[in-house]
Amino acid sequence: MSNAGLFIPQEIQKTVGVLFAPGQVFESRVIVNDKKRPLSGYFSDADTLVKAFDTVNLRKSNVYVTLQQVDPDCYARSQRDKFMQNVKASTSDTDILYYYWLFIDLDPERKSDTSASDEQLKDAFARAKKVATYLENNGFEKPVKAISGNGAHLLYRINLKNTEENVQLIKKCLEVLDSFFSDEKVKIDTVNFNPSRVCKLYGTLAQKGSSSAKNPYRMSRIFDVPENIKVTPKEVLLRLASMVVDEQPQSYTPAQTYEHFDIETFLSAHGIGYHKRIWRDGVTKYVLDHCPFNHEHSYPDSSIFVQSNGAIGFTCLHNSCRGKTWKDVRLLFEPDAYSHADKLDNDILLGWEKHNRAKERYEVPGDILDIDNPKEDNPIFLSMKQILAIKEPDNEYLPTGIESVDVTMKGLQKGSVSVLSGLRGAAKSTVLSQIMLNVINSGHNVICYSGELSSKNFSKWMLLQAAGIHHVAASNRFRNSWVVDSDETRIKIADWMDGHFWLFNNSYGNKFSALAKMLQRQANIVKADFIVLDNLMALDLDSKSDKYDAQTQFVWELKNIAKVCNVHVLFVAHPRKASGFLRLNDISGSGNIANIVDNAFIIHRNNTDFDKAITDYLGKKKSQYIADGCDNVIEICKDRENGTQDFFIPLWFEPETKRLKNRMNEYVHLGWEPDINDSDDDNDNPF
Repeated sequence: MSNAGLFIPQEIQKTVGVLFAPGQVFESRVIVNDKKRPLSGYFSDADTLVKAFDTVNLRKSNVYVTLQQVDPDCYARSQRDKFMQNVKASTSDTDILYYYWLFIDLDPERKSDTSASDEQLKDAFARAKKVATYLENNGFEKPVKAISGNGAHLLYRINLKNTEENVQLIKKCLEVLDSFFSDEKVKIDTVNFNPSRVCKLYGTLAQKGSSSAKNPYRMSRIFDVPENIKVTPKEVLLRLASMVVDEQPQSYTPAQTYEHFDIETFLSAHGIGYHKRIWRDGVTKYVLDHCPFNHEHSYPDSSIFVQSNGAIGFTCLHNSCRGKTWKDVRLLFEPDAYSHADKLDNDILLGWEKHNRAKERYEVPGDILDIDNPKEDNPIFLSMKQILAIKEPDNEYLPTGIESVDVTMKGLQKGSVSVLSGLRGAAKSTVLSQIMLNVINSGHNVICYSGELSSKNFSKWMLLQAAGIHHVAASNRFRNSWVVDSDETRIKIADWMDGHFWLFNNSYGNKFSALAKMLQRQANIVKADFIVLDNLMALDLDSKSDKYDAQTQFVWELKNIAKVCNVHVLFVAHPRKASGFLRLNDISGSGNIANIVDNAFIIHRNNTDFDKAITDYLGKKKSQYIADGCDNVIEICKDRENGTQDFFIPLWFEPETKRLKNRMNEYVHLGWEPDINDSDDDNDNPF
């Protein structure tokens, strides 16, 4: 029988080579439109599968294949190396050993049993491009991209054992993506979570309904395969699965009663327009006219969604809004939304409910209130009711861009102080500059003191990091030196940073007593979120006391600034020694620095000395803590809030841009660049 034009052998060979390891067993199924039960066959190579097609009629049929690792014992079933109908057994969930692929199927909405129109297929491709960009920006490796014939497929390499826990993890990931990206035009199929789920066999013709000029049959195929298919780690999947937040949101009504939250009243009260409201599978999705954090992010790129259990989520597809949640949206319009003090009786609030944290004085040794004349609204000893009545905003965190820091510590908490140390050449200033750019990219404001670099030299380094690998060029003057590719790029970056970044003018001196006042004043004027001081040794502490006492007072003053201005302060302190394996007590100054700060980080160069030192110190091989091949390691030595210590995070250095990356192939899209979503499509790549 002739199946000419119904499959392409070379494409099937490519599909089997991409999806399966050599010799891996898989099942193929032929679903014939006029038959109730499919044909089934188990195969372990492409050539045998292609030959088996000569024995079946593929007209008015669609061909599928299992994606995950099938138990090799299934190869002994009756349908080995051939297609059979009415088989005794085909692949069930219990026959799958491992998940090897996260399968994301984007299907355009259309009448059942019809092929997609060109316009519908274009919608699916455009949506898949947004999904791929979003996932890459959230830690996913590059996917295999395919056309099913009627929709778009993204396949991400994973490696998870077939357990109930992992089944639920995959299910949750698809549900989150569905809530973020599905609408009345394109839907992400949430049923593809079970282990034995089949996928289109790429290289075969998709034959839904009748073929016509408007709704034609199309050949399925894989059109984009990463040069090196890498496994996306489980922790990245877990992070995606946890994207829905605020499981029991506080209610909103103008009178601040505590009834069921009325999201539409909230949107109306704050002038947040939405283009459409979509309900599907128990989730109500409000597709906003504009993103609350950036008016230029317009429909349909940002949404608020409400699940049937009351959970509320927010997403914006632009990288500059990465990490923004519903909680951030609420606090943007209602800064006191998460304070429970409103529920307390007024007669127990005393004067505390009027206390403005922005004016609070963080008391340090030597700056004690008069205990003989306590203030009526500020008693020396507090009752539990008075403590509960204190209104403080929920903790806010600034993203560093170092994924393990942002996951483990939630980022850098505002109102606290961190110290960074490291040997000479360990990349202290590099990581500081990069963190500042990431904080700016998340929409926050940054003030920096750089005592050892002129403003011009400082800008050259930061501009390289901001530009990224696509916008730098080799220097014509120096070997192994790179520069931003054009004045136009530099201006775009400067425009993007304008209103979010301020560098202290070193011509005003380095006396810390004066600098502290200027920092606090500037922070209040520009509503800063992050202050960086690089470094302690460049400052004149302007104190007649012992050097170490002066450093102690310096850190206490930073604590005061952090609390008064509600900012995070990060400063650099050089170590007391010039070599060896640095520990927390090696940070310059008295032990008080390590005791007073909230967080402490040390950045290491990953070299032979470090390899030996960490092995001697921890008693285990470095590879048990740090990925091989990385260039630098940032260590969380102290984390007051979470208790993390001796936590080592590998980073890869990109010499052209001076960026420290979470992965060798990572590319961070900063807000100054044209959005990836808006770039022209490659004619050969519908994504």
